[in-house]
This record gives sequence, structure tokens and C-alpha cells, in this order.
Amino acid sequence: MCRKLLLAAGATIALLAGVQPATAQGFDLTVFVGRAYPIYDERLTLRPSSPSVPGVDISVAGSPVLRAQGGAVFGAALALELGVFGIEGRLDATEVGLDFTGAQYDLRGTQPPFQDLTATILASAGRFDADRISLLSLNARIRTPGPVGVVASGGLSYLPDIRITGTLPLTLQAPGLPVLPGFNPGLTLRATPGQSGHRFGINGGAGVRVGGRVAIMGEARAFYFREYELRFGIDDGQELLDDLLAGVAPVRFRPIFVNAQVGVVFRF
Repeated sequence: MCRKLLLAAGATIALLAGVQPATAQGFDLTVFVGRAYPIYDERLTLRPSSPSVPGVDISVAGSPVLRAQGGAVFGAALALELGVFGIEGRLDATEVGLDFTGAQYDLRGTQPPFQDLTATILASAGRFDADRISLLSLNARIRTPGPVGVVASGGLSYLPDIRITGTLPLTLQAPGLPVLPGFNPGLTLRATPGQSGHRFGINGGAGVRVGGRVAIMGEARAFYFREYELRFGIDDGQELLDDLLAGVAPVRFRPIFVNAQVGVVFRF
């Protein structure tokens, strides 16, 4: 699928390069920077069911929350203009992270070998980062003429695999039990194995351009893709911790990006 997309992009570039000036008004190149902002659909409240571990009663204190946080955006767009209409190819490199509010599990032993034992597992608050996401798009575009113009475009977008990194410390508090040497578990968040890593979606945006052959621009743009299923995991943990997370429902992360950006346009 990725190879087909690259071939299509190459064909599009070749087509744009081969268009004669008599047919097209010209090209323009836009370079821009900005910031990504999360919206409601990216705020995910986790309500895990109480996991089942034989001989242990487990209660969850509150509901952990994941909140999508935006970061810096930079990119470029190349457009072929045919009058007020145009064809646009663009790259939007977007930084996104997921802030985790922390979680607490209280454990009480009810059967041997855990009978009468109590413990608390604390997951620290922190941030899971996604590698910078490079959004590729091919759009139809319209621009009003004049030194002050309104520009709007929309079309298809491609989202490569999202790779989430980061490990948050887990702490085990068990009165009367010694601390296990080398026991340094961490909480991870990863895409569920087996699902497709990439996504096709849509994008649309509008903005204002001021100037002539060299102009400044500002725009807002939204991207929408199918959801990812993410799951929590344990690094360097024990079987009990794996069982603890087995009953936690997966996180359904829907990639919806809203970017506000400014840039410079060069017309040829």
C-alpha cells in the first residue's frame, strides 16, 4: 500500500512538472510552522473493569485519564494553479503526545498464598510521546484572486504507522513484604498487535494569503482518520502485574488533528 502511494505521488510530481506554462498560471510553494491542538474526540477517559487475579480482590481508585496534547507542526505544500483552482500536495509533520493522569490499584488477599496481605500499585502520572507524525495529503484547492486572497483546500490524507514511546514508573507498596531486587516495572502504551499500522483519511482547511509573488499566509486545517486500538503493557514486570492489566479495556484512539499554522508563500 505504501509503495502504491509513493508511485502515485511520483506520478503526480511528474505530471505537475510536465505541465506547460500555457496551461497553468504557475506553481506556488508554501513553507509553514504552527501548533497542533487536541479536540474532544482525542480525550479518552479510561474506565477499566476490576481485573481478576485468583485469590486477590482488586479495587480501582478513580478512573485514569488520557488527554491528547498537541505540539509543534511544520511542513510544506506545493501547488499547481489552474486559474482560481489548483492541485496541492502537502506534508504536515505533527507532534502529538498523550498525558496520563496516573492510576492506583488496591489489592487485598482473600485466599492462600495471598490471604490477609494488602498492597497498592501506583502508576505514575506522565506522558507518552508519539514519534513525529508525517501526514501526506493530495488536495483540490481554490484561491480567490488579488493581493489578499482566501485559500481553501481539501482531499485525501495518508497517516503512516503511529509509534508511541515512553515508560511510566510503577510502584508496589506492600507492608511487611521485602522489596524485590531488580524489580523496576514500567507502564507502556502500544498499538494492539495485528492491526494495520497505516490509515487513509481526509483533510480540509482554509486561510488567508496576503502579498504577491512572496506572500504570508495563515490557516487552520483538520485531519480525520480511523481509530487506533492501543493497549497498556508492562516492561520488566511480574505475572501479577500482567494479570492486573489483562482486564483493562483497550484505548480507542481516534487520530483527529487540528492545526493552526502560519507561513510564507513563493509563487513561480
